[in-house]
Amino acid sequence: MSPPARRAPGLGRLVAAVLGAPVAALLVSLALPAVVPASSDVRYLAACIVVIPLMAAAPCAVLLARSTARAWGGIALASVASLVVLWRAFT
Repeated sequence: MSPPARRAPGLGRLVAAVLGAPVAALLVSLALPAVVPASSDVRYLAACIVVIPLMAAAPCAVLLARSTARAWGGIALASVASLVVLWRAFT
């Protein structure tokens, strides 16, 4: 008996990869300077350098998720964590 064929990514995961993952990657790169223990110039340079690989890797990671719920859950987790860091940094 052959193993079941793996399903192609559904519409939900594709929407998550195209719309949700870049937004989450951008939020993570915006929150990065708040947690890097260095001078302000180095923090912003690190954020600028990290944003390009994050924008490329986030959709790939979302497409590797096992389900649409896990894909959106990962995006939500990264986004909420980044927003909490940004909120604490600016208040």
